[in-house]
Amino acid sequence: MADQGKSRRLRAVFKNAIVWGVAWGGLGTVVASLMRLNDNIPLLNAILDGIGMGIRIGIVGALTGAAFSTFISVAYRGKRLAEISAARFGIGGAILAGVFVPTWMQTMNLLSGSGMVPWNLITDDIVFSTVFGGITAAGTMLLAQRDEAKNPVTVQELLDRMERESLGTGSAPDYQTTERSRSMQD
Repeated sequence: MADQGKSRRLRAVFKNAIVWGVAWGGLGTVVASLMRLNDNIPLLNAILDGIGMGIRIGIVGALTGAAFSTFISVAYRGKRLAEISAARFGIGGAILAGVFVPTWMQTMNLLSGSGMVPWNLITDDIVFSTVFGGITAAGTMLLAQRDEAKNPVTVQELLDRMERESLGTGSAPDYQTTERSRSMQD
């Protein structure tokens, strides 16, 4: 039973990492392309450069999303999504991302043997990661709350439902599914 809980949490962390990676990759592509256009780079080259930066930013976003998901799985266990403030959740995501990204960058640089990166060279990374983290955390919470308004659940019940749907297990239908089926037949 405990192994099922661990595997469910790992799947939820992985899914959240994918969502954050895609969101950060998209935001990063747009911002990087606009910055390149501002540098008077031709449109096609600016877009290609933006896509390349977006991919790198998306990878960092996925790592940050995994860290954030791990944090929220502990901090918000057992709470209903309606009880969680999207603004506060966004602020938490911004703070975590703003701390995690430069810490991760400095750690990786130290492990490679290159020493500390001067902080003035990563201040823009701190700003962008803070903004992207806040937007992504608040956005994902707003989407989850919108879905929960239709189908009230706790965070744990949502994780259970995500697991059933992703694994395609033949569990008995829940009340909401039965009600939806009836309303579609009427």
